[in-house]
Amino acid sequence: MIQQNYILHSFDCLNTATAARLHDMGLCEGCPIKVVQKYPFHGPVIIENDQQRIGLRYTVFTMLTGAE
Repeated sequence: MIQQNYILHSFDCLNTATAARLHDMGLCEGCPIKVVQKYPFHGPVIIENDQQRIGLRYTVFTMLTGAE
């Protein structure tokens, strides 16, 4: 497992439906998250927040964290 920690920066670059769905799942700007697994070839990224695991598209993950 990867177990890298990130802070979510901004939801402004996401479309409103995606931002609303993530907010409904408990994610917000400034929330700490932990990367549990990254799939190869820019596949999904599994994150964990408050003992809840969420799968994100790689592009959404990079927009939220500024990671490459």
